[in-house]
Formats: sequence, structure tokens, C-alpha cells
Amino acid sequence: MVPASLNLGVAAILAPAVNAILARGENPEEAIGGYAVALGIIMLVALPQMRIQQMTLVFLDDGVSLARLRRFTATSALIVALLAAIVALTPIRDLVLQRVFSLSGVLESEARAALLALLPLPALAVARPHLYGCAIRLGHTRHVWAGTIVGMGTVILTALALQLSGTVEGAAVGAFAVSAAALAEVMVMIWLTGPALRRELPSAPDDGAGTEYASMVRFFMPLLFAGFLATVTPPVINAAVARTSTPETSIAAIAIALSVSQFLTIILWGLQPTVLALLGQGHDPRRIRLFANAIGLLVMVLAMFFAFYPPATVFILRDLVGVEGRLFESAQLGMRIFAPLPLILAQEQIFSSALMRVRRTRRILYINLIRLASLIAFVLIGLNLVDAPGVVLGIGAIAFTLVVEAGATYVYGRSAMSALSSAWSNAAALTS
Repeated sequence: MVPASLNLGVAAILAPAVNAILARGENPEEAIGGYAVALGIIMLVALPQMRIQQMTLVFLDDGVSLARLRRFTATSALIVALLAAIVALTPIRDLVLQRVFSLSGVLESEARAALLALLPLPALAVARPHLYGCAIRLGHTRHVWAGTIVGMGTVILTALALQLSGTVEGAAVGAFAVSAAALAEVMVMIWLTGPALRRELPSAPDDGAGTEYASMVRFFMPLLFAGFLATVTPPVINAAVARTSTPETSIAAIAIALSVSQFLTIILWGLQPTVLALLGQGHDPRRIRLFANAIGLLVMVLAMFFAFYPPATVFILRDLVGVEGRLFESAQLGMRIFAPLPLILAQEQIFSSALMRVRRTRRILYINLIRLASLIAFVLIGLNLVDAPGVVLGIGAIAFTLVVEAGATYVYGRSAMSALSSAWSNAAALTS
């Protein structure tokens, strides 16, 4: 579980590190805010990367399925690369930044520079999870460790070198570092996984029937929409917060609070692939649920400690990240709103894994339609009726929609979990 958590949650480790570096430069609020806006836009363009790994884990069985998965991944990477070029290099960029996000002045300039530096990221972000999925499917956790460590090291070293040398300034520092790290990870993972796949995968399926593209698409499309909602949430929130009274401080505070909270809850990122792997290996679903709930409870206690115990909050926000004044107060409030969520998030991971295991991914589409409606309702109410502070609007919207998603996942997924539990009991009875 640790390699999967580290790999899927590496963004949660790097985000506070990048923010800490940007916080020590000139115009820290505008740099952090511009970087957050640009990264949110680019990750929305790179949408397929959210679910490529799950599809690889489910469908990779032999050389035939590998070839089809690679063609699917390459096509997706080409499409997102073209979209990224349109967003970053054409007048659409100005339309998005000025009209959708209502940016102006230094904040707009920082976001514009970061968009250009992030141009290579979408295609690399699509290829990367496929390669990690291959390594996890083969059980080569050392490859996952190697690629993740290379990526983390490249981000931090590149950002520090650019910041100290003055070659690049502001939001572009983080953007260039993230793009360079993605390239390094992809190159390392191609080098590591290529020989292992050729050596360990059978060249063709035993029964002669390979995975059809139609099956892959039916599995992938509902998950893609779920990934779309998770990816579109930060840009929607940033666009809403940009219309509050203190947009620079609020957007920066949300980015910091969310990055620190995700870092503290990083172990949850590996919960879903771990649950999927354990279910696939035939373990008792009831024991798996107990394990996942224990992880969620432990992570919640950790998040609450750093959010509500002032010396711990000061250490992580002021001493490590380097924020002061009103930015510190706003980020602290955001952490406190997010802190109770890990146990709820664990429930979503448990029951969404059950739905994926029995391949009922259409229900995940329904769940995310419900989450989308709750997000829109919360933002509209917060902007027009309540006039909530920016950080409360942003982190509150994330927290509310995650709670709604967890509840809907439980409602739709409990029958899948019951079916898995019954199947396990019947199999255990036959073997006893």
C-alpha cells in the first residue's frame, strides 16, 4: 500500500514543497495563486490521466492487451497535447484567464507564464499512470519507488535551482519544475518497465480472446467523467473565489491549505488500488473494510492534530511553508474545515472499489452527477446568498461535495460490497 500511496499522492507531497519555495520569492500570494490557477486548468486538460492507471490494472493481462492499452494511452496523450496547445498558445488563453477566472494584473501575468511552462505536462501526465499501472500490475514496487523518487527529486531541485538563480521567477518556477519532473518520471518508467513487460507477460491470452476496445471504453468512460469532476473542481472553485473581495489571498490560502491537508492524508491515495488488489486476490471483503476504516480513522486523527493544535499548525504553515499574517490565518481555517474528512473519504474508497471490482462503473457516473450538482449549488449559494469568505467558499465546497460523494457511493456501492462478501463466503465454504 505504501508505494501506491506515495505514487498516487506524490502531488500532495510536492504541492506544499512548491508552495513553500514560491512563498519565499517576490509577490508570494500572486505567484502561488497564479500557479494554482494554471495547474488547475492544465490538469483539467489532462483529464484522462485520472483513470488510466485503474484501466491498466484491470485490463493488463498479456501482450495483446498491453498493445491495445498503449494505443489507447498514446491516442489520449496526443489529444490532450493538442488541447493544451490550444489553451496555452491561442487567444482562448486570455478568454479563460480574464473572463472565466476574472484575473487581472500581476495574478493574470503569473498564471499566463505558468500555463506556458506547463504546456508539456498533459501528455506526460497521461503516459505516467499507465507506466506505473504496469509496474504495480507486475508487482514491481521497486520500480514505483524509483520513478516516484526521481520525480520528487526533480521537482524540488529544479524549483530551487530556478528560484535561487533568478533564471525564472514567480509561478513559472513551480510550473517548469513540475513539467521537468513528469518528463523524468516517464523516461525512467519506460526504461524500467519495458524489459519486465516483455519478459513476464504472456504474448497472447490463454483462451485466444483478447480484451476488446469496446470493453475498455465501456469501463473507462464513466470513470473518465468521475475524473472530470475531481479535476474540474479546483478551476470552478478558483473561478468563484476570484470573484470574492480578496481573491489573491483566498486562492493562495486554499492552495496552501489543500496541499498541506492532502500531504497529511497522503496514505489515503493508495487506499483504492490497495482495496482493489486485495479484492482481486480473494481476501475477505469484511476484513478489507475494517482495514480501510482503521486507516481512515488514523489519518483523521493526524489531520485534526495539525489543524487544531496551534504549535503543530504554526510549525507546518509558518516554519515549513513560510506563510504569515492573513495568509496564515486563512490557510489555518481551511485546514480545520478539511480535517474531519479522512474517515469519510475512506468510505468512498471502499465502496467505489467494490463497484469497480464488479465493473458497475456506470453507477460511478451517477454518483459524480450528484456531486457536480452539489458543487454548483454550494458555489452559487456561497457567492450570491451567504457572501462567504473566499477560503470558506473554496474549502467548504470541496468538503461538502466530498461528503455528498461518499454518501452517494455508499448508497450505490453497498450492494456490490454485499455481492463480493457473499461470493467470498461461498468460496470459503467450498474450500473448507
